[in-house]
Amino acid sequence: MKDRYNKIKFSIIGVALLLIPALIAPAVLGSEVFAATEPVCSNTTTFLGIPGWYEYLDVTQDLNPDGSAGNGCRIKAPEGKSAIVLIALALVDILLRLSALVALIFVVYGGFRFTTAQGSPDAISKGKKTVVNALVGLVIAVLASQIVKFAAYLLSK
Repeated sequence: MKDRYNKIKFSIIGVALLLIPALIAPAVLGSEVFAATEPVCSNTTTFLGIPGWYEYLDVTQDLNPDGSAGNGCRIKAPEGKSAIVLIALALVDILLRLSALVALIFVVYGGFRFTTAQGSPDAISKGKKTVVNALVGLVIAVLASQIVKFAAYLLSK
């Protein structure tokens, strides 16, 4: 049991060591490095592929009286379209993408269970079942997300 605990502990430490540079990079390099690639007002800025609630709305930058770019952003629905429907579709898309991320975590968890089964047929079976179920969930989440994205595209045009 102690050996299994150590494997879990080292796995968590390994994942943390892989994620820490990605989380610290913006603070160390400065925001100007990342600001050069994206406009100030954009609905394509995401974290882990998860869109904002305003993904399917029009996002424009406010202008100062002299015509220069202002500090704020303006979010509005496309002409003649309902903002509530587009926001609801964006929220559904967010939930589906989060479920896809959870499915990926379960694929890793099932693989971990499979590799630490130590020859036990029951543990091997549970690990395989977890991976298969997670992959089915991942496929369903990705396909559903694409259907929602297509529907939002049709409704916003």
